[in-house]
Amino acid sequence: MSDLPVVRQRRILEWLRESRSLEIEALAQRLGVSAMTIHRDLNHLMREHPVVKVRGGVVLMETNHDAPSCDLCAAAVSPRTAMIIHGTDEQILNACCPHCGLLLLEDISSPTLVLARDFLYGRMVNAQQASFVLASEVALCCAPSVLCFATFEDAARFQRGFGGEALDFSTVWAQIKDRHRSHYHLHP
Repeated sequence: MSDLPVVRQRRILEWLRESRSLEIEALAQRLGVSAMTIHRDLNHLMREHPVVKVRGGVVLMETNHDAPSCDLCAAAVSPRTAMIIHGTDEQILNACCPHCGLLLLEDISSPTLVLARDFLYGRMVNAQQASFVLASEVALCCAPSVLCFATFEDAARFQRGFGGEALDFSTVWAQIKDRHRSHYHLHP
């Protein structure tokens, strides 16, 4: 079924508009081409459409020309610090930064995908596999600042230069929840 690239890309975009995220292997099987061909098609789509490749898949991002607002604090979502949470019921939550995104996770029982913008390179990464720097001297959004990094090594290098704590996803999420509870005197 190996059509011309433009035909495959149009189909991929149509399918993404229907389901918002797709797996690369499933696309390769559906279109009868190799995974590498799908990667090339996605690279082309990313240049012209709000499409982001993630590990093993692809996601269609928000298509509004106006920046979406944070579903927690209502601030405009900056492309530099954005976090996006996909729930099992096709709910999509936008966060202005990982701080708000981590707090929004409390409202999602089983997120299907949690994406965050890597602070250094600007790529969307799987937040659950990323590392974070909590409370560095660089505060772009909410407090305490939480910045996302694709690798722990990048987070540790950033921490050495700008302070804070380099943490994995589970640890930073627990610390943000604890700080939020103690700040508002909430009970667990």
